[in-house]
Amino acid sequence: MRHSAIHFGREDGQAVILVVVAMGILLIGALGLAIDAGQMYAQRQMAQAAADAAAQAGIMSIFKGTNATSAYPFGTGAPPIASSICTTTDGRTPCVYARNNGFGGTAADTVTLSFPTTVSGVTLTYATVPAFAVTVQRTLKTGLIRFVGAAATSGITAKATAGLVGTVSTKCVSVLDPSAQNAFQATNGSTVALSGCGLAVGSTNADAVTVSGGSSVTASGVTIAGGAVISGGSSITPAPTTGVVASADPFAALPAPAVGACNYNNYSPGYGTWTLNPGVYCGGINLGNGSTATFNPGIYIVNGGGVSLINKTDTGSGVMFYLTGTNASYGSVTISNGASVTMSAPASGVYMGVLFFQNKSLTPAANATFSGGVAMQLTGSLYFPTTSVLFTNGASTNNYVAIVAKRVSFTGGVNIKWDSTGLLTGLFTNSVALVQ
Repeated sequence: MRHSAIHFGREDGQAVILVVVAMGILLIGALGLAIDAGQMYAQRQMAQAAADAAAQAGIMSIFKGTNATSAYPFGTGAPPIASSICTTTDGRTPCVYARNNGFGGTAADTVTLSFPTTVSGVTLTYATVPAFAVTVQRTLKTGLIRFVGAAATSGITAKATAGLVGTVSTKCVSVLDPSAQNAFQATNGSTVALSGCGLAVGSTNADAVTVSGGSSVTASGVTIAGGAVISGGSSITPAPTTGVVASADPFAALPAPAVGACNYNNYSPGYGTWTLNPGVYCGGINLGNGSTATFNPGIYIVNGGGVSLINKTDTGSGVMFYLTGTNASYGSVTISNGASVTMSAPASGVYMGVLFFQNKSLTPAANATFSGGVAMQLTGSLYFPTTSVLFTNGASTNNYVAIVAKRVSFTGGVNIKWDSTGLLTGLFTNSVALVQ
């Protein structure tokens, strides 16, 4: 008896189908991975560009002070400053720059602003806010890769840190006259001590520096474009380096404040206790006769007449005096006859570290004079680019001071300390850079 054979379909055909399906899945996965990886790479590059732009815009605003004066302030107050997140319509400068570069306009993005005080491997300046960081994050929807089990979304992150970097000047007395004899002089037994900082004299005259009459000058270094004459048992320590190229005016780019209408005319109130406010003083400020005066913080524009403090006790914190007028009406600074003066320059803003600022466009005859046994605690720079600064008859100061003037003369003692931060005298150069 013959038995019927039972035949089944060929199994090798099914295997081919399974292989094709598996390869298709792998190809879809590979294609999805390539597409999504390419998208993430491109998005990350764009995010980094947005973070870089926002960080640089933010630190530039901080550098110029517009972060505090803008209608949309940021980065103000004493460190540590808390981080914050941009809204989709945020008017703060870095938020606007992030949006302009394609990030921060929707809920899919998070733009975070932060204020690190240190950055590894980078030397920042001593500014209140030395660095600014922006972190950009975006949530992306994945493509084909989700069909092989990947998540439906993925995230990208980019971060940029911009900082204020620069150097602090090691010179606390800079003499600008390019050719004068006796551009710097110390005479009649004067003692000039520059603690931790140097003296730089730009005059090419063979007698650019004169030290005589038993006087002594000590500094961390002395450089002279021309030469020096030292006589009468006098000394300069260390020995000067001559024939040096003159240093540039460190305040050459400092802008003059706008001079508006007069708020006060010929201010001379006489004996008493007085409080002065910032403004335009036409005809000068004349305080004497043993009175006491307090200067409130701000900018004092002295349009003609100068500032005269005689036999008085005067104090002022965060003040800057801009001395202007015409060559004929200009009056400089006179502090004399036993006056006791304690003043400091602004701690921030355009005029940070500048206490006295003479109009650079004038060439008046009047010089800044500190004389007659005055006791001064001045903190800041004395900037007189076209006139002289004179310390005479026992005038002294013992604080963080820098002198930048056409000529400088001492016949009295002075002890000037170096401002190693550059913030008290404004003698540091700042530049903005991406640091991380």
